Amino acid sequence: MVRLTTDLFAERPQFVDAINQREINLRGQKIPVIENMGITRDQFDVIDLTDNDIRKLDNFPTFTRLTTLYLHNNRIK
Repeated sequence: MVRLTTDLFAERPQFVDAINQREINLRGQKIPVIENMGITRDQFDVIDLTDNDIRKLDNFPTFTRLTTLYLHNNRIK
């Protein structure tokens, strides 16, 4: 089970996409629970959580910059 930690955020790819949005790729990490999202410090427009084991969509702080959240192939109820 992988947890969202500062180390995970530091080692995952972060880039500016084709439409000039800052994005972090957290694909395929087998993340079961969304937690500690405050450590992103609202730096990203796009967070990609595709191909994880997320079952419930909660624990998000208020993000003013975030516009897109990718959650494909999760088990969200």
